Amino acid sequence: MDKNNIKTTLDEKKAAGPDFSKLQEALSKGKTVIGIDIGVSSIGVVQTANYQGKPTIIKTAIESINSANEKEHEKATLAALKRVLAYFNTKKSDVVCVIPSFQTQIEHMIMPVIPPKEISDAVYLEISHSPHFAKEKPIVDFQIMGRIIDKGLEKISVIVAATSKTVVDKLLAKFIPQKAKLLTGLEKKSFEESPVGVEVTAIIPVSIAMENIIKKSKLNAEEEEIIAVIEIGASSTELNIFRNSQLEFSRLIPVSGFDLTKVLTNALFTETGKVEMTLEEAERVKREYGIPSAGDNFLINKKISSNQILSLLRPRLEQLVAEISRTFDYYHQKRPVGKIERLIMFGGGAKLKGLAGFLNAELGLPVHLGNPLQDVDLLFKDVVAHEEDAQRLVLAIGASLDNSKGINLLPVHLKEKKKILIQRMSIISTAAIIVGILVFMFFGLLTKMMLVREQLKIAQSDFPELAPRIDKLRNTLLTQRLVRNRPDVGILFEQLSNLPENIYLTDLSVTSGRVQITGFVMGESHEVQGIPAQLGIDLQKKGFLVSSNPLWTKRMQKRNATEFKIEGCLSPTGCY
Repeated sequence: MDKNNIKTTLDEKKAAGPDFSKLQEALSKGKTVIGIDIGVSSIGVVQTANYQGKPTIIKTAIESINSANEKEHEKATLAALKRVLAYFNTKKSDVVCVIPSFQTQIEHMIMPVIPPKEISDAVYLEISHSPHFAKEKPIVDFQIMGRIIDKGLEKISVIVAATSKTVVDKLLAKFIPQKAKLLTGLEKKSFEESPVGVEVTAIIPVSIAMENIIKKSKLNAEEEEIIAVIEIGASSTELNIFRNSQLEFSRLIPVSGFDLTKVLTNALFTETGKVEMTLEEAERVKREYGIPSAGDNFLINKKISSNQILSLLRPRLEQLVAEISRTFDYYHQKRPVGKIERLIMFGGGAKLKGLAGFLNAELGLPVHLGNPLQDVDLLFKDVVAHEEDAQRLVLAIGASLDNSKGINLLPVHLKEKKKILIQRMSIISTAAIIVGILVFMFFGLLTKMMLVREQLKIAQSDFPELAPRIDKLRNTLLTQRLVRNRPDVGILFEQLSNLPENIYLTDLSVTSGRVQITGFVMGESHEVQGIPAQLGIDLQKKGFLVSSNPLWTKRMQKRNATEFKIEGCLSPTGCY
C-alpha cells in the first residue's frame, strides 16, 4: 500500500464513520503499543490501545518497499518506514519490532531449580556451548515458562532467544534520532536519509509475536493440547510448537513463500517451445489456482497446464512436508509429552490455495488457515481493510499485543534507559500526588482554622455571661476536694496508742495532711535498727498513711535506745 492508497483508505474511514475517526484519533494520543514488522517487500504496522478494558487494534497499515535492486533496498526500506509511520501518533507509544526468523535463534532449556539471580548466568553458560547461537557479540534474553517434572525431579522450563549485536544495531539505526550517535559498525553513508526518530521499546522474535497471538486468540485453550503453528513469510518460514498457549519449541524451515513463487518462474519446454512465467504471473497463479490436484486438467494463460504447475511446485512442497515431519519427530524425541493435535498456518505464504489440504493429506493431521484477528478486538470493522491484509500483518499484530514482560532483545543499556525513565516518571507522579495531598491537607486545615476562629469569637462573646457561673463551679469543686481529702487524724492517734512496749513517741505533728512522728526504740542497736522503717510501712499498709519516709535514726548510748523520725502523708492526693 503506497502513500496515496494509505491516505485514500483513511479518508474513506473518516467519511464512513466520523465518530470512529475521532475516537481513533483520541486513543492514538494516549498510551498505545505499535507493532512493526519490516519484511523484504513490505512493512506492516499495527497500533493497539486499551479500550473499554481490552487491548484493541485502532489502526493498521501496510507499506510496500519499492527498490529496483539490492543496493537500494536499505534506502527504500527506510523511506517506506518513514511514510507508514507518518500516519501513526508515536509520542506516547511503546514501539515493538519483530526481528526476522533467519536472524534469531530460539532454544527451549530445562534447568535445575536454582535461585532467580543465578538463572541469567546459567543461561549464558548453557548457550555458550550451543552451536545454534551466535558467537560474535550475541544479545540474549530469556523467559521462565514455569516449573515442570522431568524424570521425577522438579525443574525450570526456560525459553531462550539470541541474535547478533550487528543485526540489532542495523535495525535500531532505522529508528534512532538523527542527532543521536550511530551505533558501532554503522557508517553514515549506510543511509542517505536520516532515521525516523522513533525510540524502539522492544525487539522480539517471530516466535514470541506468534505466542502473543495464540494466547490472545485462545487457539490453544484446551488443557494440555499441543498445536503446531507455521508462519510462512515471504523470506522465511518458522514452525513453532505450543502447549497450553506457551511456546515449547521453535525451528526455522528452509522453504519460504517466495521460494514457492520463484519455482513457478522456472522455464518449461513444451511442444510449442520454451514457456516461463514472470513473478507477477506466478503470484497470481498461487492466489487463483494454487496447488492443482492430480485429476485437474486445465491450461493457464494458454501456455502452462495444471500438471506442469504441480510438477514445478511438488519438489518444494515435499521439502516443506519433510521439514515439518523432521521437526515433529525431533520435538517428540526431546519432549515425549504427547502428540501434536493440529497444524495452524499463518502468513502471506499460507494463502497458497490448496496448501492446507495438501499438508493434511501428507502429514495425517488437521491443518487449517489461522485467523490472526480471532478474539482480537477491533475499534471498527474496517480497521483491517482486507482479509488478506490480516495474514500480511500477522507479526505486527503479535508485536502490538506484546506486554513488555517477556523476551526483549533490545541491548541492555537501552533497557536500563527505559527503566530509569519509568522510575523518573514514577517519582514525578509520586511527587505530584504528594503535592496534591499536601495542598488538600493545607486547604482542609485552613478551613478548620477558620471554623475554630469563628467558634472562638462566639465563645469570647459568651464568656462575660459564663464567667460568674464558672467561678462558682470552681469554688464548689475545690470545697468538695478539701472535704474528700481531709484526713481522719483521730484514727491515726488511736493506732499510735497501741504501739509495742519498746517504742516510745516523743512528738507527733500534723500540718496540711503532713505527719511527722518522733520517738525512740529501746534495745540493742542491731536489734532495733529496722523498727522505725517498719513502723512507717505498717502504718502505710493499714491505710493510716498513704506514704511514709524515715527521715533519720540516731543511737542514744546512755539510754540503750535508738531515736527516730518518720514523715508521711494522710491524703491520697498528697500533702497539701
